[in-house]
Amino acid sequence: MTSKIEVLQSLELGARVAEDEVESLEKYFVETDQWSQIRSGRIDVVYGPKGSGKSALYTLLNRREDDFFDEGILLSSGENVRGATVFSHVISEPPPSETAFIYLWKLYCLTLIARTLRDYDISNDAARALVSSLEKAKLLPDSGVLSVMFRAVSSYIKRWFSRDAQAIEHAVTIDPSSGAPTVSRKTEFREQSDEKNLAEIPADELLHFANSALEKEGLKMWLLFDRLDVAFADSPDMERNALRALFRAYNDMKGFSSVALKIFVRDDIWKRITKGGFTEASHITKTVNITWSENSLMNLVVSRLVSNEIFSRYLEIDPEEIRKNYSDQKEVFYRIAPEKVDTGRNPYTFGWILSRTVDASGNPVPREVIHLLDTAKTIQIQKLERGEDDPEGDILMDRAAFKDSLPQVSKTRFEQTLLAEYADVASYVTKLEGERAEQTSTSLAQVWGVTEEQAGEMARRLAEIGFFEVRGDKEAPSYWVPFIYRPALNLVQGKAN
Repeated sequence: MTSKIEVLQSLELGARVAEDEVESLEKYFVETDQWSQIRSGRIDVVYGPKGSGKSALYTLLNRREDDFFDEGILLSSGENVRGATVFSHVISEPPPSETAFIYLWKLYCLTLIARTLRDYDISNDAARALVSSLEKAKLLPDSGVLSVMFRAVSSYIKRWFSRDAQAIEHAVTIDPSSGAPTVSRKTEFREQSDEKNLAEIPADELLHFANSALEKEGLKMWLLFDRLDVAFADSPDMERNALRALFRAYNDMKGFSSVALKIFVRDDIWKRITKGGFTEASHITKTVNITWSENSLMNLVVSRLVSNEIFSRYLEIDPEEIRKNYSDQKEVFYRIAPEKVDTGRNPYTFGWILSRTVDASGNPVPREVIHLLDTAKTIQIQKLERGEDDPEGDILMDRAAFKDSLPQVSKTRFEQTLLAEYADVASYVTKLEGERAEQTSTSLAQVWGVTEEQAGEMARRLAEIGFFEVRGDKEAPSYWVPFIYRPALNLVQGKAN
């Protein structure tokens, strides 16, 4: 009979980050209704909080490229699935305006389309003219490496703004007699606005050629954009310009029958870039927001557990039958986990996991749930390796393993998400170490050494990013720190005096 430590050692619950589990993701991916909508092409924009599974969907689309090809859909990713971001070049030398960014995105989309047409040896008249023109303009490098392509486009845009009486190396134009895109040289320039200057780049006309090239072959192309939070994380202003421009380019391009942008973006970033008004937002309708309930997360966790052959043999279950019935999934979980972590009127174990891994938004996500379970597994293995007693019955992870996993999960979430992404709040949240978990503007003012008005303003900022849950009424609100952040700061239960 397989021992408990052997079962635990064999378990693969998955990585916290989808990019780290590319090879195994398909094995235990749960095909939700949201996935079905994306898969069918009904959705273009996917919103969701960090850790909700956007990158898992993006990764899976890329992994199933051959399946899409069989259906006449070509996929082209605008960003690396993992590793360094493609957009690093533009961070050091950004376009001067949002309008310039729009042209940058359109030209980049053109190069992605042209590269794919070239790779698949699609050579109708429109395809040949498009590829040839972009190659001559040095917008389509032979290597086809994404970072090199994006750098070429970024440099091209930059050259438009540094033109003088000397000829720019190449300019893409539309031949008036044939209507074909061609490359020409220009030698005379006059002072004009950025918008007029950029309007000389025939990006929209070239996109019509790209659409026509695909249409003639009965093909569609999806251009995929993810990891936008990584790309512009260090510059809020650039993030706003770049992403608003991307969505404007999306709106300009959504009328094409054979070209579609598929954008995966965090919902907090979407709120940031639309703050203060964004007219184009009302025209973005093919969207889905990734949300997870307790039942859907239970389904995800158990689906991952039963995908392991040793685990299924240990419980003597049929994985396919378990996946069909939610009651059976719940039963499987509570065979290998205690009924409760904290006794008394506290929630059952899975509810406890969700309550300990959710931030103040109240939206549970797979990333922290998987991290806690994986950490609990590691802790239990270490206990058994030391010769401690096996948990009772079929249980694989005892109450102590779950409780002891929370500090590590909290530390990771606090350091790698909150502090890493919101550097402006770091000095404030770190001063709360050892304080009470519930604060008021008065108590925060004392801790931070600021006025009550300033404390209230920063508290509202922390509430926006999920660190504080606002309680009480508008006249006398209190600010409650969710469990996910408490161990990292050694916060004490209760309200500050």
